[in-house]
Amino acid sequence: MRIALDPGHGGIFPGAIGINPFELREKDVTLALCLKIGKLLKQSGHQVVFTRHEDKHLDENLSADLRKRIECANAAKAEVFVSLHCNAYSDPNPEGIETLYYPESSLSEKLARAIQDSLVSTFVDHVNRGVKPKELFMLRLAHMPACQVETEFISNPSQLEFLAAPTNQENLARAIADGIIDFAEVQLKRSRS
Repeated sequence: MRIALDPGHGGIFPGAIGINPFELREKDVTLALCLKIGKLLKQSGHQVVFTRHEDKHLDENLSADLRKRIECANAAKAEVFVSLHCNAYSDPNPEGIETLYYPESSLSEKLARAIQDSLVSTFVDHVNRGVKPKELFMLRLAHMPACQVETEFISNPSQLEFLAAPTNQENLARAIADGIIDFAEVQLKRSRS
């Protein structure tokens, strides 16, 4: 399958910034994860399209930047779209992993569930915040099953350290890639039958 990966934020849009016990920017975490996921997907025989390969934005206007990201995936005729993010909140205590999908797409819900299931079975000690329908601009405009993965809360000091650790990034990438691959295999079997 042709899979579009969107490292959330980038360039002038840093996303959430965790500052305790050190500074970590969401845009850096999402790019590192997407590059690792892309490599794993390619090794499994899938084609990969990135909305960005480096620390850059696609437009100086945030809405236009988001529109260009999903237009990139739509123009590439991607069959799956996954946007990677880190959650954040004003209170440093919330934690957990969740995956969001556009409410009116049953295939997007299945994609989100496959990824979330893979993540929570890999990280059993993390809070499972579940699979949730959410009206998000990019997911609404996607021409394919699409979801947004919130890998953890960068605003939580312990989860910030978790997100920054290279081993954890490798394991996150593997879990997300496995979830995408599981979804892709089911869809490919259905299309052949």
